This record gives sequence, C-alpha cells and structure tokens, in this order.
Amino acid sequence: MKLIQHLSILILALMVAIPMSLKAQEDSAPVNPAAETSPRTPHFSIGVLGGLDRNYHIVDMSYMTDYSFSPYAPGTSYGVQLGYSPWKWLTFRVDGVMLNKNYYREHMMANGGGAYPDTTTNQYVNVPLVVMLNVGNAVRLHAFGGVYGGYWLSSHRKGKTMAVFGSPLYDEDVDLDSEESQIKYNRKDGGFTYGAGLSGVIAKRVEIGVEVRWYYGIYDIQKEYMTNLNPRYNTTFVMQAGLSFWL
Repeated sequence: MKLIQHLSILILALMVAIPMSLKAQEDSAPVNPAAETSPRTPHFSIGVLGGLDRNYHIVDMSYMTDYSFSPYAPGTSYGVQLGYSPWKWLTFRVDGVMLNKNYYREHMMANGGGAYPDTTTNQYVNVPLVVMLNVGNAVRLHAFGGVYGGYWLSSHRKGKTMAVFGSPLYDEDVDLDSEESQIKYNRKDGGFTYGAGLSGVIAKRVEIGVEVRWYYGIYDIQKEYMTNLNPRYNTTFVMQAGLSFWL
C-alpha cells in the first residue's frame, strides 16, 4: 500500500515537473533546427515500461460466508511497448507485459476456530492492443482504450491450514500443469483495457511518460469442474512509467 502511495506521489510530481522543465528549456535554450520536440508522422516507436499494480480479485461470495477476500493485492508490472503513429494525434500501440494478479483471503473457522490466511501470488503475461488519442507537442496528453489477451504463467501460495494436530504453515508453488490444475483452473486471460497518461520529450527522439491503466478481465479463473462454483475475475489497476524512442 505504501509503495502504491509513493508511486502516486511520484507520478503527480512528474506531471508537474515535466511540463515546467520543458517550458524552462524552451525559454532558455537557443533554437535548434535539428531538435525534434514534436514526433514526426508517420513514425514507429519502441520502448520499455514498468510500475506497480493493484489487483482486485472479484468473487461472487453467495454461499461462501466462511471466506473473506481482500479488496486488492499489490504487485508489479513491467514490459516492452511498440507504437505506430500515422498522425500526430493518433497512435496504435501493442505492449508485452509481465504483471501480478495477486489476491489475499482468510478462511474463518466456525465455533471460534480462528482465521486461516492465504496469500496467492500469480504471474501473468498480457498483450494489450490499444488506440491512443494524443494532444500536444513537446508535452503530450494521452487517452487510450483497447483489448488484451494473456496467459496465467505461475502461481505461489503461502499461508496456514487446519490439521488434526495444530495449524501447519505452507509456502509452495502451485503446479498449474498438473492434472488436477488443468481440471480446475482456466489459464486463459483477456478482456478490455483503458487509461490515460502524460509524456514529455527529453531529447531528440526520446520521450518519457507516466500512465494509469485498467485491465478488466472477462474470464473466470476457474473451469466448470464442479456445480455451484463462485465465479472469480481479476481487474487490475496499473501505474507505470515508460521510456520510448522514435524510429
């Protein structure tokens, strides 16, 4: 939670600092005809990005009165980006992103048996394809939306369980390739994504930016391996910074 708050403050600071810094450079620096403070069109761009995410594990609790899920769980996000701008105001972008879609839950035992916590860390790869609308030159504002596909790569569980003698701890990887997991888990991921951002030119053909993004998942993470299942979906909020180069 503190990391998310710190990144939020950093993004807000960059949103203020980038325009002020660039304006100061424009006022003080001599005119340089070779400098590119506005992207050429058409052009391609390539870059890297990274940040923090917060996953909302949405569960239909219906009859699961003995379980409670946290409203969110923090994680990280990083990857690469490739863009194409046919016009200054329009960009098509595809990213390859590794991100966490984690969740935390507690199993409350009846008759004062106590709580049994479980933290699950999930690693996904997502490939979003978005259309971006751009406003500005040296400093640009962006709004974007699109779709994404993905795959559930790995999972790790850590917590406490109930046993005949005591409450043993566990800290283990989940074998998603096992026969049991293939029956229970849906490893396909996909849905819609949208967000907004701010970027600024810091050198010839070099641009830095910050953005916020939502991944809205439409796939239940479970298969229909039993009756009366509680549907479970991931919706993930990401705050990230990026560095791109115009080609």
